[in-house]
Amino acid sequence: MLVQEAVFDRWPGCVVQFEDFETSKAIPLLAKYRHKYRCFNDDIQGTGCVTLAGIMGAAKQAGVNLTDMTFMCAGAGSAGLGVCKQIVEGMVAAGLTREEAMSRFVICTSVGALGKADGSCGNPNAKRGINEERLEWVNPAVPDGMSMVDVIKTFKPTCLLGLAAQNGGLFTETMVSSMLAYCERPIVMPMSNPTSKHECTPAQAYQWTNGKAVVATGSPFDPVTLPDGSVRVTSQCNNVYVFPGIGLAASIAGVKEITDGMLYAAAVACADAMTDKEKGEGRTFPCISRIRDVSHAVACAVIQEALDSKMTTAFTRLQMSPTEIANLVARKMYNPTYSPLVDPRG
Repeated sequence: MLVQEAVFDRWPGCVVQFEDFETSKAIPLLAKYRHKYRCFNDDIQGTGCVTLAGIMGAAKQAGVNLTDMTFMCAGAGSAGLGVCKQIVEGMVAAGLTREEAMSRFVICTSVGALGKADGSCGNPNAKRGINEERLEWVNPAVPDGMSMVDVIKTFKPTCLLGLAAQNGGLFTETMVSSMLAYCERPIVMPMSNPTSKHECTPAQAYQWTNGKAVVATGSPFDPVTLPDGSVRVTSQCNNVYVFPGIGLAASIAGVKEITDGMLYAAAVACADAMTDKEKGEGRTFPCISRIRDVSHAVACAVIQEALDSKMTTAFTRLQMSPTEIANLVARKMYNPTYSPLVDPRG
């Protein structure tokens, strides 16, 4: 008996979360089990979900719709492409066709854009071979091997995604500042960890755009004071905003599987949880001190999606009011309050 089968045979109501599996193993394992068991991979689905939530939060700050956005992604590894796929799923859920959503992305490898092999930029990706995973991301709107600087000037992405995990500094002043020519509020998301691998810092992004950039990062950074004295608080795009709520909802509802629709619902709930005060501070995520409120909102949204898609096994009815769901989730949330082991009276 396989480990996964044994786990669900012994604990049929459990939720399995894959964490820190090597990417080359994580992707096929997820593909093999996600439609059979109640499981998800936090490094792939959780990261993609929380990045989508950050993009939605950034879109609110920039005053744009998700379906109107375009992306340039620095990094074409399996993990980075997994994040981009989750964003595509979100754009499809928001109304685009899959083809339309995919066309909004230009993915850049270490030798330039994955684009049309027309020879104008030397076709470096085509010459060294494009594997099947990357092939679907080839965008004919740009030539194979086009530099990131030129991609920004010609493709005009409204969001820069940094998922390269290479030496820091991939996003230069020329790249970021040139976005102002066509984009009032550029969205810059240097997501690579650790800090030494960040594509740029929040301070640089704000400086290069005269404070107009909307920034979210993969690592924590201190608030930035702008020349006019205003302070920008840069949110860390951390999976903790979504995976506790997703796991709680999956357990409570006994979902048959964790679907892309549930991940999209989680991202929307996370972004919608921001207050006006948090938006005014420049955040793209709620303050981490409110994480329990956010987890509650995420769990409620995932359960609602599970009910709507008839994917629950733990409920005797498929209709519950928002208040009923909210009360149920609140009762099921763990509260780390303990009785003292020693009598405080001595």
